Parts: sequence; structure tokens; C-alpha cells
Amino acid sequence: MTAPTESVWRLGWRISQNQPKPFWLGLVLFVVFFTMPVASGWLVGEAFDLLAGTNTRSLYWLAGGLAVAEFIRLLAVYHGAIQFTISWTLMQSLLQSNMLAAQVASGGPHAGRPTNSAGHAISYFRDDPKDVADFVDSWIDVSGGVAYAVVAFALLGSTDWKATLVVVIPMVVVAVVTKMLDDRVKEARRADRDATSAMTGTLGDVLAAATSISVNDAAEPVVDEIGRMADVRGRTAVKDRVLDDGLISFANGSSDVAFGLVLVVSAAAIAVGDLTAGEIALFSAILAYMSFLPRMIGRMLARRKQSQVSFENMASLVAGEQPANTASRRALPLRLTDAAPIDAPSQQRIPLERLDVEHLSVRFGDTVALDDVSFSLPRGSFTVVTGPVGSGKTSLLRAVLGLVWQGEVTGSVRWNGVEVADRGAFFAPPHASFLPQVPQLISDSLADNIVLGALESDNQSDELGRALRLAAVEGDVAEMPDGVDTLVGPRGLRLSGGQRQRVATARALVRRPELIVLDDLSSALDVETELELWRNLGADGLTVLAVSHRAVAMELADQIIELGSSQSRSDGG
Repeated sequence: MTAPTESVWRLGWRISQNQPKPFWLGLVLFVVFFTMPVASGWLVGEAFDLLAGTNTRSLYWLAGGLAVAEFIRLLAVYHGAIQFTISWTLMQSLLQSNMLAAQVASGGPHAGRPTNSAGHAISYFRDDPKDVADFVDSWIDVSGGVAYAVVAFALLGSTDWKATLVVVIPMVVVAVVTKMLDDRVKEARRADRDATSAMTGTLGDVLAAATSISVNDAAEPVVDEIGRMADVRGRTAVKDRVLDDGLISFANGSSDVAFGLVLVVSAAAIAVGDLTAGEIALFSAILAYMSFLPRMIGRMLARRKQSQVSFENMASLVAGEQPANTASRRALPLRLTDAAPIDAPSQQRIPLERLDVEHLSVRFGDTVALDDVSFSLPRGSFTVVTGPVGSGKTSLLRAVLGLVWQGEVTGSVRWNGVEVADRGAFFAPPHASFLPQVPQLISDSLADNIVLGALESDNQSDELGRALRLAAVEGDVAEMPDGVDTLVGPRGLRLSGGQRQRVATARALVRRPELIVLDDLSSALDVETELELWRNLGADGLTVLAVSHRAVAMELADQIIELGSSQSRSDGG
């Protein structure tokens, strides 16, 4: 994991100030809430002193003042909770939005490295933003506790400075002990997060492969493996919770000890009558809340280490794997009515005349996936890439498009003679669309799966119809009771394999890309449907780069690129 380049305190401050108004309102209101008991304690002390005299009429004023102080405290905590809940939600949303934006970005400086584990990503999105927001939340509690302590110390110091000084001792002890346990707290939180992520990922994989597990009679070993992972998660969770709760309990206990020390130090003054009944009542009322500060300091210091782990986890999903990029400023609406239409930056279309790939090679460590491949695609041409399993067909397509993240890519790709510097950012609509071997559909309508919110409503129907026709799925959709509004189910399970493939092809075509790249499209299609699809693409004048093994594709191809274990060759069709 990448260590934070900024301190956790600084990163927490940045996310709290992305939309500062609710943060500061919540802070001020909670400071009022925490400091009002000082006023209440002073009023109680004054009341006890009045009881010793004859001026009891003033007791009514003190009782009224006490009621007002408690009412103000009630209002402060009510509105403070509302404001800081807004801030707490916005802080989590900022972190989640930055991770999501980096994961869906197609190249460019803001793109993050794709995650290798869906389970880890889900855990990072779900748990880590909450931990960071909790850490910032602890600042509010500590700020209120400090404000209370300052006012209380000033008031109590004028009564018995020795007893007041004793209260500082547990705060120092809590800070020292928490610092000593810093590394253990961090290690325990990381182990728990890793175990939770592994469990989440495995459960997701099991649900996705439920049919395969059933037909292969593998349910028992799968359940055994999940049980083993659950045991590991249980142990890590217990250790993490024991350390967290142990530190908080230690802080609570130190506060009780401080209260006892105050009584010991003040005992002599009470015995000889140097402290009045009102002063004793003042001490009792104020010290009842004094235990809050060391408790919150202990919790804040523990959450600091846990937040460091969270920032390191989230950094793996953002650009440059830098924790600072998780806290990048971003506009977030406070209310649904405040939400503005998404104004995503779009590239200016550069019509393709010729695509040149020169000496392209891909290495994964010591493994050569693709070695020195060169070819050219003129506009409107149909080029087929073929070759045996493991010859680098998919690596070739992904290298051209800038989608190889963990390998070393050499060579150049030129668009109309100009080298493309950032392929991942450039080879996206409207310049290119890519259909991988296993297309992913979402549990939504057919239309939403194809359009993905990328088209304006006034021309969506026309473009959707065109894409369905080109992808040779128009007839299938017409036979569905709900047409393009048909729900496809999780991962498109309500569609056949061929229908899923063609719906995904329609998605790749709907924004009229200059270049369409297809990785083994024909794997789920019958020969007649595949022939119709290739003819549709050719009749529309599209420039196509496709992996295929089918004879029908090669017969229609203008160019065939055959990859082998040691060389590739390009033949005119």
C-alpha cells in the first residue's frame, strides 16, 4: 500500500472543507452543547450558596437561568446533529465519488488503476469512507471537550487550583498509552479490512458462479472455504475491536481515577471548611462532565491510525495511487433539487482516416504477451485478428486502446499520422468503442444498458434503433413484450448468451465511434447471425478491428492479422 504523502490530519481537514458550511455550523453548535454544563454547574453552585443565607428569592432567577441553559443545550445538540450528519454524509460521498470517478475514467490523469478484486473494492467503498468520517467526527467531540475544559479549568482554578491541575494527568496518560499502541491498532485494522475484503469478494464470486458450483457438486468444499475465511475474519475482528474498545475503556477509567484524585486533593479543604457548599456543588457538577475529554482524545487517537489504513486502501483506486487524490475537491449537491446536470467533458471528434500500429509489444514481467506487431487500418476497413490461444490477441487489442495496466507496453499508435500519447483517454467515444470477450450488463432495462445515459433525449430513440439494427438484435427486441424497456436481470441473465453479446455490441455502436474494437464477438453467435452483423457493420462504413476464428469473418475481412508464438503477419482480404 502507498503511504500517505500528506498527514492523516491534513487529509481529514481537506475532506471536511470540501463543503465547509455544515461542518462549521455543526462544530459551533456542539461546542455550545458541550460548554453549557459549565453554566449549569455555576448556577447550581450559586444556588447552594444562597440556600445557606436568607435571600431565597434569587433562587427563582437561578432556577430560570438553569432552565434556559438546558434549553439552549437541547437546541444546540438537535441542530448540531443535523448539520454534522450532513457534513458526515458529504465527507463519505466525496471519498466514494473520487474513487468511482477514477475507476470509470478512460485514461487521462484522473484515471485509477483497475482493481484486481471486486471484494476489496466493495470493502473500500463501504467501510473506509466511514472510518475517515468517524475520525473527523471525533474532532468535533474533542473540540467541544477542550472548550468545556478551558472554561471549567478557569472557573475551578479560582476555587482550588491543585484539584484542577490533577484533572490534566489522565489526559497525558491516555495520549502516551495510545501512542505506544499506534502500530498495533493499525495492524489490527488492516488485518480486519483484508479479511473482510477477501470474504466479500469470495461471496460475490460464489453467487456469480452458483450454477457452476451446483452442477460440479462443489457446494461442500466451497462452504468449507467460506467457513475458514469466516473464522479468520472473526479472529481479526475480535482483535481489532478489543484494541479499539480497550483504548476507549482505558480512557474512561482514567477519567474516573481523575475524579477520585480530585476528591483526595480537595478533601483537606473540605474538612477544614475552606470550600463552601456551593463550591463543592460546582466541583461535583463540572467534574461529572470532565471525564468526556480524555475519553474522546483516546478515541480520536485510535481512529487516526485506523484512518491511515483507510486512506491507504482507498488510494489503490484513485489516480497515481496517492491518498491525497481521494480528497480532491468535488461539487456535491446537498439536496436533490441542487443537483446540476452532469457536464462530463467530451472529446472533440477527430474523424479517422488511418490508424497505424508500429512495433507494438507487451510484456508481463518475464512473459512476452505480444512481440513487435505492426499494421495499418484505413477508414472503413474490416480487419480480423486471429491466432492460437495465448498468441496475444486480447493483449494486442488492449495495448492499442491503452488498457494494459500492469504490463510493459512499447511501440506507438498513430491516428491520422499523429501519435496518440494517452491511448486510454483518447480511445473512448467518439473515437473508439471496445467490446471485451465477456460483456457486462447491469440489472436494468435494455435501453439503459445500451445508452448508459450518454445520449440526449431528443435523438436517443433514433440512435438506439440504429444501434439495435446494426447489432442484429432488433428482431429479438421486437419480440420482447416490453421492447427496449425489457429488464435484463442481474448480469443480463434473462437474455441468451448471443443476445447479451449483441446488446453489448449495440452499446458499443450507439455513439457512432470512428473505430470499433471487438474481442471474439462471434463466440456466442450462430453463423447466420454473425454474417448479418458483419455485413451490417460493413454497410454502415465502420472501421472494425476484431478478434475472430470464424471463416465467415475472414471471408469478409479486408485484412487478416495472424498472430503466432514468434511472429505475426498481415494479409489482404
